[in-house]
Amino acid sequence: MSKFLYTKVIEDKWVCKLNINISDSDRDLAKYEKLKGNFEWFYSNYEELKRDYNDQYVAIKDRKQIDSDFNLDLLLRRLNLYNCDESIAIEYVNN
Repeated sequence: MSKFLYTKVIEDKWVCKLNINISDSDRDLAKYEKLKGNFEWFYSNYEELKRDYNDQYVAIKDRKQIDSDFNLDLLLRRLNLYNCDESIAIEYVNN
């Protein structure tokens, strides 16, 4: 059976529709696990992120904050994300 992961950000605006069919290959499973780990890191460090990045979009890769911006479009362009294949989690930080 296939499982799919969909990533979205605040106000139901899709950053990308990330279809990872985890039954297809180990590579897809590894991408899913990395993305899951990035979101887990984000939420376990949320209080600290609120102090430093309030009202910003924060990009997480390899369980580290790699970039942030008040404007999601600018952040996506700067990260050069087009195919969502790099397991980068992006979430909005808000008090």
